[in-house]
Amino acid sequence: MDEIFLERTLNFLLFWGVWLLAPLMFDISTAIVYFISLFFHSYKAKPVPELTFYPMVTIVVPVYNSTGNLYQCLRSILYQSYPVDCIHVICVDNGSQDNSFEVFQRFQAEHHELAVSWAKLDRPGKSRALNAGLYSGKGSYLCNLDSDTTLDKDAIMQVVKTFENDPSLVAATGTIRVDKELGKNFGFIDIVNYCEVIEYLIAFDVGRRYQTLTNTLFTLSGAFSVFRRDIILQSFMYQDRTLAEDTDLTFYIRNAVKNKKARIGSISSAVAFVEPIESLSRLYSQRVRWQRGEIEVASISFSNIPNAFQAVKEFTGRILISDHTQAFSRLTWTFLIPFLYFLGYSLPLVVISMTGLFLCYLLLDAAYFLVAYKSVNKAYRKDLKKIWWIVLFLPVYRYFSYWFRMSGILMALTELKSWQVENPVTQFTRALKSNKFW
Repeated sequence: MDEIFLERTLNFLLFWGVWLLAPLMFDISTAIVYFISLFFHSYKAKPVPELTFYPMVTIVVPVYNSTGNLYQCLRSILYQSYPVDCIHVICVDNGSQDNSFEVFQRFQAEHHELAVSWAKLDRPGKSRALNAGLYSGKGSYLCNLDSDTTLDKDAIMQVVKTFENDPSLVAATGTIRVDKELGKNFGFIDIVNYCEVIEYLIAFDVGRRYQTLTNTLFTLSGAFSVFRRDIILQSFMYQDRTLAEDTDLTFYIRNAVKNKKARIGSISSAVAFVEPIESLSRLYSQRVRWQRGEIEVASISFSNIPNAFQAVKEFTGRILISDHTQAFSRLTWTFLIPFLYFLGYSLPLVVISMTGLFLCYLLLDAAYFLVAYKSVNKAYRKDLKKIWWIVLFLPVYRYFSYWFRMSGILMALTELKSWQVENPVTQFTRALKSNKFW
């Protein structure tokens, strides 16, 4: 009898440990490492000295059908606290079919104090546009900025101050935040946007701060990143061999300078704002593209497939385990936990397990939120207080993100790469109308 009980207990622990506790413990252990590192670093952080010299900065803005946001992007550059005569902007049109050039002309006519120029490519492609602009830039620092992104007024000043006072820093990403008015509207998509706000806050003010400390930055954000001129021009620059050209370039630069005591990182004080996602379809398309891009870059970066120990030791392997390997375990929560009821487990046990899982991730997300909240300025804290309750929705938002990641993994294995990814409902509806489906 004791042997049967022991066997059942062991099987029970193995089952729950592999499918439920393993992903949770991986997430919790990662959070603990982040928190400890950031806690000790906060006592060592020193203020960055003011500049005595202002080097030239070239900002490259790739333009593709940007009528609705190009003017605001250029306007945010114009009103930087950094001297405007030390900034040069190159807008590179990579196949626009709208009135983006007319918007550029209007800005140029109204604001002669900022040096802005326009270039048009024969072939479309964001990578080509960025490369053309960066190659033409004359600044000591070359910056890429998406046309739907706006800069905080001190962003360029903070970037240059950090680079000038840290010769080891060769490339850096700014802090990306979602440009959403907080606490005003409470519709479904507003709640999704608020979750997105907190997600970006945690990713940059916790995740990338830790990666900067350990020199393990995974991605120099394509929305807003800065390079020393000699470093970016000696690289292969942006390529379109993957859907994550920014991550691909990040890996190349890291490998190129790893023996030169140089590093890449994130500048938390240099803030840029991106537009919030306008629909679940866009969120799905974005996350599938990001996930697929990670896989493609990892496949290029690893010359040999690592074993389990090597994967955990290498930071790239740890990210892949978290984002990819553990995705399979997490998705079993959808079907396996409810199915336990039909296997003889009591309904209260099933409900308790699902509730316990939700509460664990609620506490984890709350801890992340508090750490990120402490790292931002008082003005932004005041805004975040308006949506403190959104923490209750973060586990659900995280759960759906896992499903989107899973789609990215499957698409990387089965479909040709594409920047435009349809949502599964649209794909299924089209399949029903197709004769091939039957």
